[in-house]
Amino acid sequence: MVDYSKKVKYIAEFSEKVKKAKVLVLSTCDGISVEEINLLRKNIRGVGDEARVVKNTLLKRVMKDLKHEGLCKFLAGSTFLTFGYKDPVAPVKVLFDFADKTKALKFKCGLLGDKILSATELEKLSKLPSREIILSQMLSVMQGPMRNMVSVVQGPIRKLAYALQAIKDKKEKAA
Repeated sequence: MVDYSKKVKYIAEFSEKVKKAKVLVLSTCDGISVEEINLLRKNIRGVGDEARVVKNTLLKRVMKDLKHEGLCKFLAGSTFLTFGYKDPVAPVKVLFDFADKTKALKFKCGLLGDKILSATELEKLSKLPSREIILSQMLSVMQGPMRNMVSVVQGPIRKLAYALQAIKDKKEKAA
């Protein structure tokens, strides 16, 4: 006998996770050992995200309910679903690093906001700098004009100090 309450709970749980996620990555996990999947999950948890092997039929229902029907055509075979909650780049980087090492993880597609990403677009996303690096670069760019302004304001004062020092040195030599 089929327990529909478990399916309803599963659908509700995945609906919340999909709504909360900034990025979703669907990949296939055929040919990957259980130990490797567990290591991959651990690495993904390490960046604050989550990944699971999912049932396609129930996930199709979630995607239809959330108006992401475009993903349904990718839900065939084994599906390893990664939820990126904080930084949309971090879990994708982890997945591509793992895929480079094992050669068994194949990407189906991704979802960034409401945009479906191809495997090629996911690869481009994986090559972006992390959120922390982008923030530090932005801070550096914002500080540049302030540093230049301070330097410009200090210029005349510095020249005055050099002139006074030169006058002082000249008077000491004359005395």
